[in-house]
Amino acid sequence: MGGNLFKLGRLPRADYKQIETELKVYLDQKFGQHYRIPRYYANKPDFGDLDIVVSSAGIANNWDHMQKEIVQDLGISRYKSAGAVFSTVYKNFQVDFFVRNHQYFETTYNFLSFNDIGNLIGRIFKRFNLKYGEQGLQYVFRRADHHYQKDIEVSKDAAKIMGFLELDFAHWQRGFASKAEMFDWVVACPYFSVKPYIEMSNKMEKRAKERPTIQAFLEYLEAQHIDKTYDFDEKDAYLSVIEAYFPEADLLAHIANEKEREKYVLAIKAKYNGRLIMELFPTLKGKALGDFMKAFQAQWQDYEKALYAMTPEEIVDHLKAFYT
Repeated sequence: MGGNLFKLGRLPRADYKQIETELKVYLDQKFGQHYRIPRYYANKPDFGDLDIVVSSAGIANNWDHMQKEIVQDLGISRYKSAGAVFSTVYKNFQVDFFVRNHQYFETTYNFLSFNDIGNLIGRIFKRFNLKYGEQGLQYVFRRADHHYQKDIEVSKDAAKIMGFLELDFAHWQRGFASKAEMFDWVVACPYFSVKPYIEMSNKMEKRAKERPTIQAFLEYLEAQHIDKTYDFDEKDAYLSVIEAYFPEADLLAHIANEKEREKYVLAIKAKYNGRLIMELFPTLKGKALGDFMKAFQAQWQDYEKALYAMTPEEIVDHLKAFYT
């Protein structure tokens, strides 16, 4: 996304539409129903790239092999692959392929549609300790020591996700005529607040510089004199609300399991950790220490359960025996 990798500039709408139409003919044959091109507002004047979300279900062989086929089929000479993102130049325009696990295919498409609208509503969800992204809506569980975090799935249903914020999902489905209409839709959310855009973090300032839509939203807020705020409670206060709205997620049970496991893991760390191993074997440091711990733990199908049941002395005996 963004279209800056190859420094090719932007295409006027008419030229972009021609390329999109050409590629759709090819993509229909290549991937069938297993691809999506994220939506955009109706009067978008120009484009920096064309994004294509590809489901893992549509990859017949393997992705590396399919990349070679795409290059050959489309006569592409400039391209770059980075993990699950394959960036190409087609007719002097950047085209990016994003491969996603099929379970996150639709959620990725939804999140990437309409420029940065997903990021904008994601900032609202953050106040509920929720995370909105390519994998849908998740609850962010953090342990008391802040060294461990786990994203717990809440929903992948776009209608329910937007309904939680009381956003007009039917409007989102219809699409937006303009960037301003898109921004109006976000600000209409009862939970929207300008505070995060007034008191911007360093991360937000950086994103605004990198993402033209975010910068345009800041200008929109100023031009429209938007001063709307919402007084949020502490994040934990919304747990019961989230549970009631998404009962299928069984969120409270998942959190209870994580808290129980937290006690379990802390008990293990007290008698099995990197510092203890380095004291026993001073030559083990850095990567060598990490490799040793992985190999040691691999002796058990559930090493945490095994270590939890041992005394500190028994763990030391096992470590010494494994080291020799």
